[in-house]
Formats: sequence, C-alpha cells, structure tokens
Amino acid sequence: MKTCLTKKLWLALLILGISILPATRGLSSVIVYDRVTTVGTPVYLKVLTKGKIFADGGRLVEFYLDDKRVGKNLTGGDGYGYRKYKPQRAGIINIRATSKGESGDGLLLVMKKSEKAVLIEIESGFKDAFISDIAAGASRQAVKKLLNKYRVIYLSRLTGIRIARSWLDEMAFPQAPVLQWQGEQTLNGLKEKSINLYAIIGSTSVIAAAADRIKKRYTFDQNQKAQTVKDWQELMKLLSEGAPQDSHKTKK
Repeated sequence: MKTCLTKKLWLALLILGISILPATRGLSSVIVYDRVTTVGTPVYLKVLTKGKIFADGGRLVEFYLDDKRVGKNLTGGDGYGYRKYKPQRAGIINIRATSKGESGDGLLLVMKKSEKAVLIEIESGFKDAFISDIAAGASRQAVKKLLNKYRVIYLSRLTGIRIARSWLDEMAFPQAPVLQWQGEQTLNGLKEKSINLYAIIGSTSVIAAAADRIKKRYTFDQNQKAQTVKDWQELMKLLSEGAPQDSHKTKK
C-alpha cells in the first residue's frame, strides 16, 4: 500500500511539475547542471548558487571533475556561473562544485563522435513505471541494455531536472545525464556538440520537434510522426536491429 501511494505521489509531482525537491543529487544551495559533449569539443560547466529562496550571485565557486580541481569562477548577479572545459577522453565524469562550504554534484557525459545517443523523455518513456513495479523493472533493465551499445540521455519535459533526477535515483535507474527539454533548442545544442542523435523515445510534442533531426523516433502513444511500440521489449528489438558493433560500459 505504501509503495502504491509513493508511486502515485511521484506521478502527481511529475505531472504538476512542483519544484519542491532539491535540484541536484543532494541537498545543497550549489546546483550543478548535467552537460553533454564530445571528445575535443569545449563545453561550459554550469552552476547556480542560491540562498534559501532566491539566487545568491557573486559567489566564488570551485569546480572539480572526478575530484580533480579544474578552476574557479564567480557567479553572476543571477546566480549562474560557468567554467569552460575541453574534454580529452570519453566517458561519464562526475562534476562537483563547491562554494562557502557547500557543494553540488552533476554529470558530464563525453561521447566519442562515432558513438550514438538514444534520448529518452522521462515522463513519456517511463510513464508506466510511475504506477507499476513490473513496468519500472522492465524500463530499468531496458536502459541497462541500451547502455551496452549506446549512450543514453534523459530528457525532462514537464518537471525540470530537480524532480526528474530524484525520481530516477529513487527508482535506481542507470546513471546518465538529465537535460531539461527545451524543444528544438535542446536538439540543436546537442548537434552543435557533434552528438550523433540516433534515436528518441518520447511524447507527441517531443517527437514532433525531432522530426527533421532524428530518423528513429518511437513512442508508446499513437503518433503519425513516429513508430508506435507497445512496450520496451518491442522497442529494444527495433533498436538492436541497427545496433553498432562496438559496445562500451558506463562508468559506475
């Protein structure tokens, strides 16, 4: 009974987009945003420093990648701060930013240009997982299998990353970056980083935005602009038909 109520609460939060949960993987007034790029392509690490309610700008922030210090920057009046970084290796790198004794964490996914990315909209791709343990397990296992052949990028359309991240952690989904869905702007940003957008799984609006940018588009809803699939088992079969030969393991 408690599990059922918990799942219903998560579903309500995801639908309503109530920002009552921490924006990072942990309670902190230093918020670190997940980033995605390719080897040799510069990316700006992004952080937000906040007070109890509003942004707290003008703070000195130190950036660490896998616990190695890479520099420090001041946040602006709006609380946002940026640090340019040019990665030389592929993989998932842990980002940590500290300021005034507080810290926040995020992920930097660095892809080889030959690797393929599968984008999954959380609210649509995992909709059954919000109410069913069986569906949650199937979705979780599907993502694990995808990560053997592709890079996965989560998209949050309705709620923002704060609730989405917390839900993914709560449900023990595999580690991967979470990006806020901003329509074509999100896809264009990834393209500019030379990300090979191989497939996308999502709702009608997400699929529509990807129509001219991603060839393989899948949905669990009826949609003329995408191939409708009944479950993750069917979807995995379709993706495996065109899977690349080289596989990789995600960093744990």
